[in-house]
Amino acid sequence: MLSRNIIIEALKKLGNELEKRELKGEIILTGGASMCLVHSARDMTKDVDALYEPKTIINEISERIAKKNDLPLDWLNDGVKGFVNEKIETAEFAQFGALKVTTVTAEYLLAMKLMSARVTGQDYSDIKYLLNKLDIQTVLEAQNIVEKFYPIRLILPKTMYVIKQSLEEIQKERNKRYL
Repeated sequence: MLSRNIIIEALKKLGNELEKRELKGEIILTGGASMCLVHSARDMTKDVDALYEPKTIINEISERIAKKNDLPLDWLNDGVKGFVNEKIETAEFAQFGALKVTTVTAEYLLAMKLMSARVTGQDYSDIKYLLNKLDIQTVLEAQNIVEKFYPIRLILPKTMYVIKQSLEEIQKERNKRYL
């Protein structure tokens, strides 16, 4: 698992190496890395899911960083690219040397996580966190966010189930606090 500090240090090393090569790079954080670094929703993530350019050079540098710092070789990867589309919304996060780091917005991240609709592992907690953060109260509000970024024909029934289940659990948790 990668902590916030480990990720930040690795990104700094990546930015410094790009600077030494007189190159510029850009990374768009998604997934657990965004939840950890940007939203402070959790302390760790298993990897940094991101989109980045220049891809080949960043892959080479990130692999070297992994070997030198005892990180998984795929600590930085673009496995999330299947959930990213042209409607992506981003916000600035940080600059590390020649590396500009942005993140997907909370709404876009929620839509991505709902489209994957994984109810195991950290994703389900992330969905509930983002629903709370965005103050989403109804299934329709959550559905509208997903439809803002993804065509309705791609939204699976399990996505609607996850929305409904998450909002019910959030309401139960709120009710317990008031008892």
